[in-house]
Amino acid sequence: MQEINVYCVNVGNKYKPDYVYKLKSAVERHLSHKHRFYCITDKPELYSFAIKSDDGLDGWWNKISIFKHTGKSLYFDLDVIIHNNLNDFVSDNFKMIKPVWKNPHKAKYVSDRPDIGTSFTNSSVMAWSNETKIYDKFMADPDFYMLKYDGDDRFLYHETIHETFDIGSIYSYRDGAHWQYDNEKFKYRKEFSVALFHQEPDIQDCLEHDIVKDNWL
Repeated sequence: MQEINVYCVNVGNKYKPDYVYKLKSAVERHLSHKHRFYCITDKPELYSFAIKSDDGLDGWWNKISIFKHTGKSLYFDLDVIIHNNLNDFVSDNFKMIKPVWKNPHKAKYVSDRPDIGTSFTNSSVMAWSNETKIYDKFMADPDFYMLKYDGDDRFLYHETIHETFDIGSIYSYRDGAHWQYDNEKFKYRKEFSVALFHQEPDIQDCLEHDIVKDNWL
């Protein structure tokens, strides 16, 4: 298999550099394919593996910059904990997470105003190969897309052709693995590969939890 590119994004001051280094360490432990790790950042002096963010985008929109790079690739948000094998995440097709921990009957799906609705996917973990067309489409009119969509999740859901990772590989530490069948909160599901610490609590708030003590190294 060709070398895998693994990306994260750290722009602004929300996350300290140790989030990047701990994510890099987790990828090294759980991805046996040959790979290179990169951080897209506005502080390239902090990392020997940095790619300077130079597209003039704000906040989470910097995530779009990962798609201008070619090759088989994986992406992880900084607020995830990886605790099992990642090899099966690699894909030729563009994949995101299907957030089955959300109750679809309570979600606000508004077809004519996707900016105030939600999306059926989550971009905290992504896999793809040569999806420069996503970057090109967004950068053709970034102001339009940033006004139309309240976040990159919604843009990627509505404006791309995508698949989702297998159910049973990624879960929400806060909300559970499935809204109906496996919704125990703050449960360490060792058979899964990735836990999302989206919104609250932050990983730093859970330092005494086994999932953090065992894996955020």
